[in-house]
Amino acid sequence: VSNQATQLRRSSRFNVLDEVALIRSLARMCKTAGSVNELLGLEGEASNIYFRNFRGMLADGYRDVFADDWQGRVGRGALDRVNVALNYVYGMLLAEVIRGIHASGLDPHAGFVHSSGRNKPALGLDLMEQFRPIIADSVVLNAINNGELKPGMFTEVLGGSRLTDEGRKVLITVYERRMQQTIKHPVFGYQTTWRRAVEVQARMILGVIDGSQSTYVGIRTR
Repeated sequence: VSNQATQLRRSSRFNVLDEVALIRSLARMCKTAGSVNELLGLEGEASNIYFRNFRGMLADGYRDVFADDWQGRVGRGALDRVNVALNYVYGMLLAEVIRGIHASGLDPHAGFVHSSGRNKPALGLDLMEQFRPIIADSVVLNAINNGELKPGMFTEVLGGSRLTDEGRKVLITVYERRMQQTIKHPVFGYQTTWRRAVEVQARMILGVIDGSQSTYVGIRTR
């Protein structure tokens, strides 16, 4: 939730100070949530605010071209270009997170917040949340705003948009570029790539479970 606020503040072409402040307030409330359901409710409220303003994070020359039909976040079955691109990158990110979980010796289906029903990788989805805005959303926004992902890289099928092979290649390229960027880890203080940071966070979960780590600290950008 905190990373959604940061992404919106950094990327919006409009005045969203009130929205950012509200999302940050919801992030603080998450710390004292009394149940999983309450936590999910706060997260859902923050996501609604964030995605209502997602279109405003697209550059002026691309906003109407890519998001003229933007109605908010849609997962499986999305028909508009932006959601199709987001879903594709979320899939890559989830696979990355699951690899990190496996490397740490954990079960990607044994999560804390998400349900493992219908064979969902609950822990993968839990761990993925902190990385969605700062990796996946950033990839899609940069690919569009930098002119790398073009409208012609989508095909119109049965009333909806689908990525072409060229479009997928562009998103993979931008994603790999992002994963190779380095950051300073907020807990350990060393420089690491985003790819390595995903596994480090998985190993921190293991540390809390086996008692070698006192608390889990997620990665938050400012």
